[in-house]
Amino acid sequence: METTKKVYDFPFDQVRDQVASAFRRQSNRGTVADVVGVSGLPKYQVETVLPAVVAECRGQMAVTESGEILYKFPLGLTNPEKSLGKKFLQGLGKVLAALFKVWIMVMLVGYFALFVFILIAALVISIALSFAKRGDDDHGDSGGGIMGFYMVTRVFEFFVLLWLYSGEPRDRQVGRKKPFHKAVFEFVFGSEERPEVRGKMERKAVISFVRRNKGSISLEELMALTGKSRQDADIFVSRIMLEYEGEPRVSDAGTLHFYFPELMKTSLESGRAYQLPDQELIPFSNNPPKTNNWIIGLNAFNLVFGTYFIAFGMQGFEAVRNVGDNLGIVYLLTVAGVSALSDLGVNAANAWVTGILGVVPALYSGFFFGIPLVRRWKEGIKNLGIKTNNLRRKLINFVFAAPTEIRLDQIQPDDERNAPGKPGPEREALKEVLLRDLAGDRSLEVKGSEPLVYSIPDLGREMADMEETRRKTDLSKLALGKVVFDTEDRVE
Repeated sequence: METTKKVYDFPFDQVRDQVASAFRRQSNRGTVADVVGVSGLPKYQVETVLPAVVAECRGQMAVTESGEILYKFPLGLTNPEKSLGKKFLQGLGKVLAALFKVWIMVMLVGYFALFVFILIAALVISIALSFAKRGDDDHGDSGGGIMGFYMVTRVFEFFVLLWLYSGEPRDRQVGRKKPFHKAVFEFVFGSEERPEVRGKMERKAVISFVRRNKGSISLEELMALTGKSRQDADIFVSRIMLEYEGEPRVSDAGTLHFYFPELMKTSLESGRAYQLPDQELIPFSNNPPKTNNWIIGLNAFNLVFGTYFIAFGMQGFEAVRNVGDNLGIVYLLTVAGVSALSDLGVNAANAWVTGILGVVPALYSGFFFGIPLVRRWKEGIKNLGIKTNNLRRKLINFVFAAPTEIRLDQIQPDDERNAPGKPGPEREALKEVLLRDLAGDRSLEVKGSEPLVYSIPDLGREMADMEETRRKTDLSKLALGKVVFDTEDRVE
Protein backbone atom coordinates (compact mmCIF):
# COMPACT_ATOMS: atom_id res chain seq x y z
CA MET A 1 0.00 0.00 0.00
CA GLU A 2 1.34 3.40 -0.94
CA THR A 3 2.08 5.66 1.98
CA THR A 4 0.88 9.27 1.71
CA LYS A 5 3.61 11.82 2.40
CA LYS A 6 2.59 14.14 5.21
CA VAL A 7 2.61 17.92 4.74
CA TYR A 8 5.16 18.37 7.50
CA ASP A 9 7.60 16.02 5.79
CA PHE A 10 8.94 18.27 3.02
CA PRO A 11 12.24 19.46 1.46
CA PHE A 12 12.85 22.67 3.39
CA ASP A 13 15.21 24.37 0.91
CA GLN A 14 12.95 23.66 -2.06
CA VAL A 15 9.86 25.03 -0.31
CA ARG A 16 11.82 28.07 0.86
CA ASP A 17 12.75 28.87 -2.73
CA GLN A 18 9.12 28.46 -3.81
CA VAL A 19 7.94 30.84 -1.10
CA ALA A 20 10.56 33.41 -2.13
CA SER A 21 9.44 33.05 -5.75
CA ALA A 22 5.81 33.59 -4.71
CA PHE A 23 6.71 36.84 -2.99
CA ARG A 24 8.62 38.03 -6.05
CA ARG A 25 5.52 37.51 -8.17
CA GLN A 26 3.64 39.79 -5.77
CA SER A 27 6.06 42.73 -5.84
CA ASN A 28 7.99 41.40 -2.84
CA ARG A 29 5.09 41.58 -0.38
CA GLY A 30 2.07 39.60 0.75
CA THR A 31 0.40 37.57 3.47
CA VAL A 32 0.58 33.85 4.20
CA ALA A 33 -2.68 33.40 2.30
CA ASP A 34 -1.21 35.24 -0.72
CA VAL A 35 1.77 32.90 -0.81
CA VAL A 36 -0.47 29.84 -0.44
CA GLY A 37 -2.65 31.07 -3.31
CA VAL A 38 0.24 31.79 -5.65
CA SER A 39 2.40 28.76 -4.85
CA GLY A 40 -0.23 26.14 -3.99
CA LEU A 41 1.88 25.06 -1.00
CA PRO A 42 0.27 23.83 2.23
CA LYS A 43 -0.23 26.57 4.81
CA TYR A 44 1.86 24.65 7.36
CA GLN A 45 4.85 24.53 5.02
CA VAL A 46 4.62 28.24 4.18
CA GLU A 47 4.44 29.21 7.86
CA THR A 48 7.34 26.90 8.68
CA VAL A 49 9.78 28.33 6.14
CA LEU A 50 8.65 31.96 6.41
CA PRO A 51 10.97 32.81 9.34
CA ALA A 52 13.94 31.58 7.30
CA VAL A 53 12.90 33.60 4.24
CA VAL A 54 12.36 36.73 6.33
CA ALA A 55 15.69 36.35 8.15
CA GLU A 56 17.81 35.56 5.09
CA CYS A 57 16.23 38.19 2.82
CA ARG A 58 15.99 40.93 5.48
CA GLY A 59 12.23 41.04 5.40
CA GLN A 60 9.96 43.29 7.43
CA MET A 61 6.48 42.86 8.90
CA ALA A 62 3.48 45.12 9.22
CA VAL A 63 0.03 44.65 10.75
CA THR A 64 -3.10 45.42 8.75
CA GLU A 65 -6.33 46.78 10.25
CA SER A 66 -7.76 43.27 10.34
CA GLY A 67 -4.82 42.08 12.43
CA GLU A 68 -3.22 40.06 9.60
CA ILE A 69 0.56 40.17 9.24
CA LEU A 70 1.85 41.57 5.96
CA TYR A 71 5.37 40.49 5.00
CA LYS A 72 7.50 42.97 3.02
CA PHE A 73 10.92 42.63 1.35
CA PRO A 74 12.09 46.11 0.33
CA LEU A 75 15.60 44.81 -0.44
CA GLY A 76 14.41 41.97 -2.64
CA LEU A 77 14.26 38.20 -2.23
CA THR A 78 17.93 37.28 -2.47
CA ASN A 79 20.48 36.39 0.19
CA PRO A 80 23.73 38.12 -0.84
CA GLU A 81 25.75 36.21 1.76
CA LYS A 82 25.01 32.84 0.10
CA SER A 83 25.64 33.73 -3.53
CA LEU A 84 28.51 31.94 -5.28
CA GLY A 85 29.94 35.25 -6.40
CA LYS A 86 30.02 36.52 -2.83
CA LYS A 87 31.72 33.36 -1.56
CA PHE A 88 34.30 33.47 -4.36
CA LEU A 89 35.11 37.10 -3.68
CA GLN A 90 35.41 36.41 0.04
CA GLY A 91 37.84 33.54 -0.57
CA LEU A 92 39.85 35.54 -3.07
CA GLY A 93 39.92 38.47 -0.67
CA LYS A 94 41.41 36.32 2.09
CA VAL A 95 44.17 35.02 -0.19
CA LEU A 96 45.03 38.50 -1.46
CA ALA A 97 44.95 39.90 2.08
CA ALA A 98 47.44 37.23 3.24
CA LEU A 99 49.79 37.97 0.34
CA PHE A 100 49.43 41.69 0.95
CA LYS A 101 50.41 41.27 4.60
CA VAL A 102 53.51 39.30 3.62
CA TRP A 103 54.45 42.01 1.12
CA ILE A 104 54.04 44.73 3.76
CA MET A 105 56.39 43.02 6.21
CA VAL A 106 58.97 42.19 3.57
CA MET A 107 59.03 45.78 2.34
CA LEU A 108 59.02 47.40 5.78
CA VAL A 109 61.68 45.25 7.42
CA GLY A 110 63.57 44.54 4.20
CA TYR A 111 64.15 48.17 3.29
CA PHE A 112 65.03 49.03 6.87
CA ALA A 113 67.65 46.27 6.92
CA LEU A 114 68.92 47.32 3.48
CA PHE A 115 69.33 50.94 4.51
CA VAL A 116 71.12 49.93 7.70
CA PHE A 117 73.47 47.73 5.66
CA ILE A 118 74.16 50.60 3.26
CA LEU A 119 74.92 52.92 6.18
CA ILE A 120 77.31 50.41 7.74
CA ALA A 121 79.07 49.84 4.42
CA ALA A 122 79.26 53.60 3.83
CA LEU A 123 80.63 54.08 7.34
CA VAL A 124 83.39 51.53 6.83
CA ILE A 125 84.33 52.89 3.41
CA SER A 126 84.18 56.55 4.45
CA ILE A 127 86.35 55.93 7.52
CA ALA A 128 88.88 54.04 5.39
CA LEU A 129 88.91 56.83 2.83
CA SER A 130 89.26 59.51 5.49
CA PHE A 131 92.28 57.78 7.04
CA ALA A 132 93.82 57.30 3.63
CA LYS A 133 93.27 60.94 2.77
CA ARG A 134 94.61 62.04 6.16
CA GLY A 135 97.80 60.15 5.43
CA ASP A 136 98.21 62.13 2.20
CA ASP A 137 97.06 65.46 3.54
CA ASP A 138 97.07 66.37 7.22
CA HIS A 139 94.49 69.02 6.44
CA GLY A 140 92.18 66.55 4.80
CA ASP A 141 88.49 66.66 5.61
CA SER A 142 87.25 63.66 7.59
CA GLY A 143 83.71 65.02 7.82
CA GLY A 144 82.33 62.15 5.75
CA GLY A 145 83.55 59.57 8.25
CA ILE A 146 82.24 61.56 11.18
CA MET A 147 78.89 62.05 9.49
CA GLY A 148 78.61 58.38 8.59
CA PHE A 149 79.57 57.29 12.09
CA TYR A 150 76.96 59.61 13.62
CA MET A 151 74.19 58.39 11.30
CA VAL A 152 74.91 54.71 11.90
CA THR A 153 75.03 55.05 15.68
CA ARG A 154 71.66 56.82 15.60
CA VAL A 155 70.22 54.01 13.48
CA PHE A 156 71.43 51.35 15.89
CA GLU A 157 70.00 53.27 18.82
CA PHE A 158 66.70 53.42 16.97
CA PHE A 159 66.75 49.68 16.27
CA VAL A 160 67.51 48.76 19.89
CA LEU A 161 64.75 51.04 21.18
CA LEU A 162 62.32 49.59 18.66
CA TRP A 163 62.98 46.10 19.99
CA LEU A 164 62.92 47.11 23.64
CA TYR A 165 59.78 49.23 23.57
CA SER A 166 57.55 47.43 21.11
CA GLY A 167 55.33 46.29 23.97
CA GLU A 168 54.47 47.02 27.56
CA PRO A 169 57.17 45.97 30.12
CA ARG A 170 54.73 43.68 31.95
CA ASP A 171 53.95 41.81 28.72
CA ARG A 172 57.64 41.28 27.98
CA GLN A 173 58.33 39.95 31.46
CA VAL A 174 55.62 37.28 31.35
CA GLY A 175 56.20 36.37 27.73
CA ARG A 176 52.89 37.73 26.41
CA LYS A 177 54.35 40.26 24.03
CA LYS A 178 52.47 40.43 20.75
CA PRO A 179 54.63 39.30 17.81
CA PHE A 180 55.97 42.32 15.97
CA HIS A 181 54.52 41.27 12.62
CA LYS A 182 51.05 41.05 14.15
CA ALA A 183 51.50 44.49 15.68
CA VAL A 184 52.39 45.85 12.23
CA PHE A 185 49.32 44.23 10.65
CA GLU A 186 47.11 45.67 13.37
CA PHE A 187 48.63 49.12 12.86
CA VAL A 188 47.85 48.98 9.15
CA PHE A 189 44.55 47.08 9.10
CA GLY A 190 43.23 47.76 12.59
CA SER A 191 41.86 45.35 15.17
CA GLU A 192 39.83 42.41 13.93
CA GLU A 193 36.16 43.23 14.18
CA ARG A 194 34.08 40.56 15.88
CA PRO A 195 30.41 41.39 15.37
CA GLU A 196 29.46 37.94 16.62
CA VAL A 197 30.55 38.96 20.14
CA ARG A 198 28.17 41.92 20.18
CA GLY A 199 25.49 39.77 18.57
CA LYS A 200 25.80 37.21 21.36
CA MET A 201 25.49 39.94 24.00
CA GLU A 202 22.39 41.32 22.27
CA ARG A 203 20.78 37.89 22.19
CA LYS A 204 21.46 37.40 25.89
CA ALA A 205 19.78 40.73 26.59
CA VAL A 206 16.75 39.79 24.46
CA ILE A 207 16.41 36.36 26.09
CA SER A 208 16.66 37.90 29.55
CA PHE A 209 14.00 40.48 28.67
CA VAL A 210 11.68 37.90 27.11
CA ARG A 211 11.87 35.58 30.12
CA ARG A 212 11.11 38.44 32.47
CA ASN A 213 8.16 39.59 30.35
CA LYS A 214 6.15 36.41 29.79
CA GLY A 215 7.81 35.45 26.53
CA SER A 216 7.03 38.58 24.48
CA ILE A 217 8.81 41.65 23.20
CA SER A 218 7.76 44.48 20.91
CA LEU A 219 9.87 45.99 18.17
CA GLU A 220 10.25 49.24 20.11
CA GLU A 221 11.38 47.34 23.21
CA LEU A 222 13.95 45.56 21.07
CA MET A 223 15.16 48.94 19.79
CA ALA A 224 15.47 50.17 23.38
CA LEU A 225 17.52 47.10 24.34
CA THR A 226 19.94 47.12 21.42
CA GLY A 227 19.91 50.68 20.08
CA LYS A 228 19.16 49.44 16.58
CA SER A 229 17.24 51.54 14.08
CA ARG A 230 13.73 50.46 13.15
CA GLN A 231 14.94 48.86 9.92
CA ASP A 232 17.81 47.00 11.60
CA ALA A 233 15.52 45.91 14.45
CA ASP A 234 13.09 44.50 11.85
CA ILE A 235 15.88 42.41 10.38
CA PHE A 236 17.19 41.35 13.79
CA VAL A 237 13.82 40.25 15.14
CA SER A 238 13.23 38.18 12.01
CA ARG A 239 16.51 36.39 12.60
CA ILE A 240 15.94 35.65 16.28
CA MET A 241 12.44 34.40 15.54
CA LEU A 242 14.08 31.81 13.30
CA GLU A 243 16.78 31.00 15.84
CA TYR A 244 14.50 30.73 18.87
CA GLU A 245 11.29 29.53 17.20
CA GLY A 246 9.41 32.73 17.88
CA GLU A 247 6.24 33.88 16.21
CA PRO A 248 4.67 37.28 15.48
CA ARG A 249 1.43 37.99 17.29
CA VAL A 250 -1.13 40.75 17.28
CA SER A 251 -2.92 41.70 20.49
CA ASP A 252 -6.67 42.27 20.69
CA ALA A 253 -5.97 46.02 20.44
CA GLY A 254 -3.84 45.55 17.33
CA THR A 255 -0.30 45.80 18.82
CA LEU A 256 2.32 43.73 16.98
CA HIS A 257 4.70 41.84 19.23
CA PHE A 258 6.83 38.72 19.09
CA TYR A 259 6.27 35.67 21.24
CA PHE A 260 8.93 33.08 22.13
CA PRO A 261 7.26 30.19 23.96
CA GLU A 262 10.29 27.91 23.65
CA LEU A 263 12.40 30.32 25.70
CA MET A 264 9.94 30.04 28.58
CA LYS A 265 10.44 26.29 29.01
CA THR A 266 13.18 26.72 31.57
CA SER A 267 13.97 25.31 35.00
CA LEU A 268 15.78 28.51 36.01
CA GLU A 269 14.41 31.57 37.69
CA SER A 270 14.35 34.73 35.61
CA GLY A 271 16.89 36.25 37.99
CA ARG A 272 18.46 39.64 37.50
CA ALA A 273 18.05 41.21 34.08
CA TYR A 274 21.09 41.08 31.82
CA GLN A 275 22.27 44.64 31.27
CA LEU A 276 23.62 45.15 27.77
CA PRO A 277 26.40 47.76 27.94
CA ASP A 278 26.86 50.48 25.36
CA GLN A 279 28.75 49.27 22.33
CA GLU A 280 32.44 50.13 22.44
CA LEU A 281 33.97 52.38 19.82
CA ILE A 282 36.43 50.92 17.33
CA PRO A 283 39.99 51.78 18.46
CA PHE A 284 42.79 52.65 16.07
CA SER A 285 44.49 49.43 17.21
CA ASN A 286 44.98 47.37 20.34
CA ASN A 287 48.74 47.84 20.20
CA PRO A 288 50.44 49.63 23.11
CA PRO A 289 51.04 53.29 22.15
CA LYS A 290 54.82 52.74 22.19
CA THR A 291 54.51 49.95 19.66
CA ASN A 292 52.57 52.17 17.26
CA ASN A 293 55.10 54.96 17.76
CA TRP A 294 58.00 52.72 16.82
CA ILE A 295 56.18 51.31 13.82
CA ILE A 296 55.66 54.88 12.68
CA GLY A 297 59.34 55.56 13.32
CA LEU A 298 60.42 52.50 11.36
CA ASN A 299 58.39 53.46 8.32
CA ALA A 300 59.40 57.13 8.68
CA PHE A 301 63.03 55.99 8.60
CA ASN A 302 62.41 54.28 5.26
CA LEU A 303 60.54 57.32 4.00
CA VAL A 304 63.38 59.67 4.95
CA PHE A 305 66.01 57.53 3.25
CA GLY A 306 63.84 57.00 0.19
CA THR A 307 63.41 60.76 -0.10
CA TYR A 308 67.16 61.16 0.47
CA PHE A 309 68.05 58.95 -2.49
CA ILE A 310 65.44 60.65 -4.68
CA ALA A 311 66.78 64.12 -3.82
CA PHE A 312 70.40 63.31 -4.62
CA GLY A 313 69.53 61.00 -7.50
CA MET A 314 67.73 63.82 -9.29
CA GLN A 315 70.89 65.93 -9.08
CA GLY A 316 73.02 63.19 -10.56
CA PHE A 317 76.24 61.54 -9.41
CA GLU A 318 78.62 64.08 -10.95
CA ALA A 319 76.76 67.09 -9.58
CA VAL A 320 76.81 65.72 -6.02
CA ARG A 321 80.47 64.73 -6.26
CA ASN A 322 81.49 68.16 -7.50
CA VAL A 323 79.69 69.88 -4.65
CA GLY A 324 81.29 67.50 -2.13
CA ASP A 325 78.49 67.78 0.40
CA ASN A 326 78.99 65.50 3.42
CA LEU A 327 75.29 64.65 3.37
CA GLY A 328 75.74 63.10 -0.06
CA ILE A 329 78.51 60.71 0.89
CA VAL A 330 76.16 57.75 1.48
CA TYR A 331 74.54 58.36 -1.89
CA LEU A 332 77.89 58.70 -3.67
CA LEU A 333 79.31 55.53 -2.15
CA THR A 334 76.09 53.61 -2.91
CA VAL A 335 76.09 54.61 -6.58
CA ALA A 336 79.81 53.88 -6.86
CA GLY A 337 79.36 50.48 -5.24
CA VAL A 338 76.41 49.54 -7.50
CA SER A 339 78.39 50.66 -10.55
CA ALA A 340 81.40 48.59 -9.53
CA LEU A 341 79.47 45.45 -8.57
CA SER A 342 77.18 45.39 -11.58
CA ASP A 343 79.46 46.74 -14.31
CA LEU A 344 76.91 49.49 -14.92
CA GLY A 345 77.88 52.96 -15.93
CA VAL A 346 77.57 55.72 -13.38
CA ASN A 347 74.45 57.15 -15.01
CA ALA A 348 72.75 53.74 -15.12
CA ALA A 349 73.73 53.02 -11.52
CA ASN A 350 72.38 56.45 -10.54
CA ALA A 351 69.04 55.67 -12.17
CA TRP A 352 68.92 52.25 -10.52
CA VAL A 353 69.65 53.65 -7.04
CA THR A 354 67.15 56.48 -7.48
CA GLY A 355 64.39 54.06 -8.47
CA ILE A 356 65.03 51.07 -6.20
CA LEU A 357 66.30 52.90 -3.12
CA GLY A 358 64.41 56.16 -3.63
CA VAL A 359 61.13 55.99 -5.50
CA VAL A 360 60.02 52.50 -4.41
CA PRO A 361 60.51 52.87 -0.62
CA ALA A 362 59.17 56.43 -0.67
CA LEU A 363 55.99 55.34 -2.45
CA TYR A 364 55.66 52.30 -0.22
CA SER A 365 56.09 54.36 2.94
CA GLY A 366 53.43 56.79 1.79
CA PHE A 367 51.18 53.83 1.01
CA PHE A 368 51.94 52.32 4.43
CA PHE A 369 50.79 55.52 6.14
CA GLY A 370 47.89 56.02 3.74
CA ILE A 371 46.09 52.72 4.47
CA PRO A 372 45.58 53.41 8.21
CA LEU A 373 44.45 56.96 7.43
CA VAL A 374 41.78 55.74 5.01
CA ARG A 375 40.84 52.93 7.40
CA ARG A 376 40.48 55.39 10.27
CA TRP A 377 38.25 57.57 8.14
CA LYS A 378 35.98 54.60 7.48
CA GLU A 379 36.09 53.60 11.13
CA GLY A 380 35.08 57.14 12.00
CA ILE A 381 31.88 56.59 10.02
CA LYS A 382 31.29 53.29 11.85
CA ASN A 383 32.01 54.92 15.19
CA LEU A 384 29.47 57.61 14.38
CA GLY A 385 26.92 54.83 13.82
CA ILE A 386 27.90 53.19 17.11
CA LYS A 387 27.55 56.48 18.97
CA THR A 388 24.19 57.08 17.30
CA ASN A 389 22.88 53.66 18.34
CA ASN A 390 24.10 54.15 21.89
CA LEU A 391 22.34 57.53 22.03
CA ARG A 392 19.23 55.91 20.54
CA ARG A 393 19.09 53.48 23.49
CA LYS A 394 19.31 56.36 25.91
CA LEU A 395 16.63 58.33 24.04
CA ILE A 396 14.15 55.46 23.72
CA ASN A 397 14.37 54.55 27.39
CA PHE A 398 13.80 58.22 28.21
CA VAL A 399 10.75 58.26 25.94
CA PHE A 400 9.36 55.07 27.50
CA ALA A 401 9.28 56.85 30.86
CA ALA A 402 6.91 59.54 29.52
CA PRO A 403 5.84 59.04 25.87
CA THR A 404 3.55 62.09 25.91
CA GLU A 405 6.00 64.50 27.56
CA ILE A 406 9.26 64.25 25.64
CA ARG A 407 11.82 67.03 25.98
CA LEU A 408 14.85 66.29 23.84
CA ASP A 409 16.95 68.94 25.59
CA GLN A 410 16.88 66.73 28.70
CA ILE A 411 18.53 63.84 26.85
CA GLN A 412 22.26 64.53 27.00
CA PRO A 413 25.21 62.18 26.33
CA ASP A 414 27.11 61.09 29.43
CA ASP A 415 29.96 59.34 27.65
CA GLU A 416 31.98 59.61 24.44
CA ARG A 417 30.32 56.39 23.30
CA ASN A 418 26.88 58.02 23.07
CA ALA A 419 27.88 61.48 21.90
CA PRO A 420 27.47 61.56 18.09
CA GLY A 421 27.83 64.76 16.10
CA LYS A 422 28.76 68.18 17.37
CA PRO A 423 27.05 69.57 20.46
CA GLY A 424 24.37 72.11 19.67
CA PRO A 425 22.03 72.26 16.66
CA GLU A 426 23.63 69.27 14.91
CA ARG A 427 23.11 66.92 17.84
CA GLU A 428 19.63 68.28 18.59
CA ALA A 429 18.61 67.65 14.97
CA LEU A 430 19.96 64.09 15.23
CA LYS A 431 17.92 63.43 18.37
CA GLU A 432 14.78 64.52 16.54
CA VAL A 433 15.63 62.12 13.69
CA LEU A 434 16.01 59.29 16.20
CA LEU A 435 12.69 60.21 17.80
CA ARG A 436 10.91 60.15 14.45
CA ASP A 437 12.45 56.74 13.69
CA LEU A 438 11.07 55.47 16.99
CA ALA A 439 7.63 56.90 16.20
CA GLY A 440 7.57 55.17 12.82
CA ASP A 441 4.08 55.43 11.32
CA ARG A 442 2.64 56.85 14.52
CA SER A 443 1.73 60.48 14.83
CA LEU A 444 4.44 62.63 16.43
CA GLU A 445 2.91 65.66 18.04
CA VAL A 446 4.78 68.85 18.92
CA LYS A 447 3.53 71.36 21.43
CA GLY A 448 4.73 74.49 23.19
CA SER A 449 7.57 76.80 22.26
CA GLU A 450 11.28 76.42 22.90
CA PRO A 451 12.12 74.01 24.33
CA LEU A 452 9.70 71.92 22.30
CA VAL A 453 7.73 69.12 23.93
CA TYR A 454 7.06 66.05 21.77
CA SER A 455 4.38 63.43 22.24
CA ILE A 456 3.70 59.97 20.76
CA PRO A 457 0.25 59.11 22.15
CA ASP A 458 -0.07 55.84 20.21
CA LEU A 459 3.21 54.58 21.68
CA GLY A 460 1.89 55.11 25.19
CA ARG A 461 -1.30 53.26 24.28
CA GLU A 462 0.67 50.33 22.80
CA MET A 463 2.92 50.14 25.86
CA ALA A 464 -0.16 49.87 28.07
CA ASP A 465 -1.59 47.28 25.69
CA MET A 466 1.61 45.20 25.93
CA GLU A 467 1.37 45.22 29.72
CA GLU A 468 -2.24 44.08 29.53
CA THR A 469 -1.36 41.39 27.00
CA ARG A 470 1.35 40.07 29.29
CA ARG A 471 -0.98 40.11 32.25
CA LYS A 472 -3.41 37.91 30.35
CA THR A 473 -0.73 35.55 29.03
CA ASP A 474 -1.07 32.09 30.52
CA LEU A 475 2.26 30.33 30.86
CA SER A 476 0.94 27.33 32.75
CA LYS A 477 1.12 25.13 29.65
CA LEU A 478 4.81 25.98 29.32
CA ALA A 479 5.67 25.18 32.94
CA LEU A 480 7.91 22.13 33.39
CA GLY A 481 5.90 20.78 36.32
CA LYS A 482 7.11 18.13 38.72
CA VAL A 483 9.77 15.59 37.77
CA VAL A 484 8.06 12.26 37.13
CA PHE A 485 11.12 10.26 36.17
CA ASP A 486 14.79 10.74 36.95
CA THR A 487 17.60 8.37 35.91
CA GLU A 488 19.37 9.28 39.13
CA ASP A 489 16.67 7.38 41.04
CA ARG A 490 17.74 4.19 39.27
CA VAL A 491 21.37 4.46 40.33
CA GLU A 492 22.09 1.91 43.07
